[in-house]
Amino acid sequence: MKTHKEKIDRIIKLKRENTLWNHILTSLFHKGKTIAEKNGNNYIIWTSNLWTGGFYPIFKIDFNQDNEISNIETELSLYGKLCLILLIVAISSFTAMMIIIPMIQNYKEVNLYFLIPIVLYSLLMYGFYLVMRAIYNREKKYLIEDLKIIIGVETKENIENKELKKNEWTTSKIIIRAFLYPFTIFITIISVFMIFKGDLRGVFGIFIGIGYLYADIKTILKKREITKANNV
Repeated sequence: MKTHKEKIDRIIKLKRENTLWNHILTSLFHKGKTIAEKNGNNYIIWTSNLWTGGFYPIFKIDFNQDNEISNIETELSLYGKLCLILLIVAISSFTAMMIIIPMIQNYKEVNLYFLIPIVLYSLLMYGFYLVMRAIYNREKKYLIEDLKIIIGVETKENIENKELKKNEWTTSKIIIRAFLYPFTIFITIISVFMIFKGDLRGVFGIFIGIGYLYADIKTILKKREITKANNV
């Protein structure tokens, strides 16, 4: 009977240190590969794919003396943290230059019509945050489930059955989808327009928009297929 450590060793394709540079290389050249930094009974493992880019989780795994998992912690990759900081700085700078400073300079002219674009901008930023968080949390969930299957503490059938029991049409999920679906479609259209104008940053927006829609619709259709198969 193989231990948890031996089972995890079998899926590791590359050995790298948990550094910012190696995470950048992972996002660019090593998508789909399981990478690890090994330090005795402490592993740090990660993997990236087309949809997550640098916003993927890393898993800090501790093994006991029997090479069984004793603790798992997750956090955003170093590259993801850098991208998040740069994104916050860029959005904050844009907000200050285009909204806050002009509003302070023209505070006497501020009225209801002036506040409408601010509200729309706030909704845009909040939607962007929700999409990014949804993609990250979904990817982390899938990776944790894969890890459980690999080490043998869960089976694919049990995980699918648990997912099948979850209601995808709760009030909160319907409200979120009612907001995020139009938002991601809007982001995708704007991103395509940016690309046609020669701004390649639109590619990032397309990945975000299509990535969320694809993952969410795929989950819904998969549950529907499993339900139909069980009812046959």
